Amino acid sequence: VAATSRHGVGVLLSEEAPHGHQALGAPLLPANFAIGATWHPELLEEASAAVAASLRAQGVHLALVSTLDMLRDPRWGRSEECFGESPELAAEMTRAVVRGMQGEGRARLADGTGLGVVLKHFAAQGDGLGGRNGQSAAIGGRELREIHLAAAREGVREGAVSVMAAYNDIDGIPCVAHPELLTSILRD
Repeated sequence: VAATSRHGVGVLLSEEAPHGHQALGAPLLPANFAIGATWHPELLEEASAAVAASLRAQGVHLALVSTLDMLRDPRWGRSEECFGESPELAAEMTRAVVRGMQGEGRARLADGTGLGVVLKHFAAQGDGLGGRNGQSAAIGGRELREIHLAAAREGVREGAVSVMAAYNDIDGIPCVAHPELLTSILRD
């Protein structure tokens, strides 16, 4: 495709895969909330590898996966995307998803059988005021570090190729334009 492109740039296809491929007719996994209840990361790694193989066979390059959100308010309308309220559980399950989709040390990316993981949502999206999606998260630095960053840290250590900013703001600063969050914490 790149060779036939006017600018020599190929297409990069991404698909939503918060718990399997979010498309008509595609097989789905149980929602993360149910998967978290199993405390079985090895099974999630195996299931994630199957999802990656299916997506890769369709020509997809990146999977947008919901693993970073922590359930802080059960009124939040996307709580099923959370593994639960344990940062340790979310971190372990995030590692499993990255290993399953990309392979150990990104091996499945190298051999073309896996696809890149885009971890989302960075950060504190599940902590919006009143349980509303995209609402302000009124939290301090300690709560951000101890509750909301563990899964992202472990997913990045495992080799996830990208991280998607959350829709909310943290103490009035939108995550998508938060210098401390995106530069000091994520990049540095």
